[in-house]
Amino acid sequence: MSLGIVVALAAEAQVLTETLPLAGEGIDIAPGLRLRLCGMGPEPAAQAAAALLAEGVGALLAFGTAGGLDPALCPGILLLPERVIYSGGDYAVAASWRSRVAARIHGELVSGPLLTVANACAQSGQKQTLHARSGAVAVDMESGAVAAVATAAGKPFLVLRALVDPAERDLPLSAMVAVDAYGHLRLSALLAALARRPWEITALLRLGREMSAALQSLRSAWQELGPLGIVP
Repeated sequence: MSLGIVVALAAEAQVLTETLPLAGEGIDIAPGLRLRLCGMGPEPAAQAAAALLAEGVGALLAFGTAGGLDPALCPGILLLPERVIYSGGDYAVAASWRSRVAARIHGELVSGPLLTVANACAQSGQKQTLHARSGAVAVDMESGAVAAVATAAGKPFLVLRALVDPAERDLPLSAMVAVDAYGHLRLSALLAALARRPWEITALLRLGREMSAALQSLRSAWQELGPLGIVP
């Protein structure tokens, strides 16, 4: 079965391929594997998922990074959730597909629910509230939209993500303006933000290290799986 992969950020897509697709276009990264880079947010993720289905893929994978809601989770840990919570819906991933993928990945995998929200969850207080209300262990902005599109079309879906910021950590405000929707650096905006909040440089450097740890976990998992190991 052919697989469509939805990725929000360029750095996440580079785990899978050196050749990045243009916005609004899909590329084949291996036989039976088609990738779309959508940018952050549920709406672009839903559009990318629908476009992949229209191009003929038989299943969908939401791939990338996430933020922590469970205080027990640390940066870099892999998330292979059994359920995704989004906009009042609770979507179960394809159980047999998930089991096959889990069996091929070494190391710890977190199976708890993933929550998808429309806006970035930057404050530890927000994370605590979302964790208490939903029971989700991590949060992102795309997987739920992919799950909804797949479910409406009667197609299987899966989510593979790695944790970046832990639950107890506030994201520095300068980080929220430092990148565009695809994660590309907006240098002038970053410098302006740091001019106003110079004390955030330490937090930004730490966040960069945590992002690197998450990407390395994804890269290791992808190397273990290979193109044949990820397809349904």
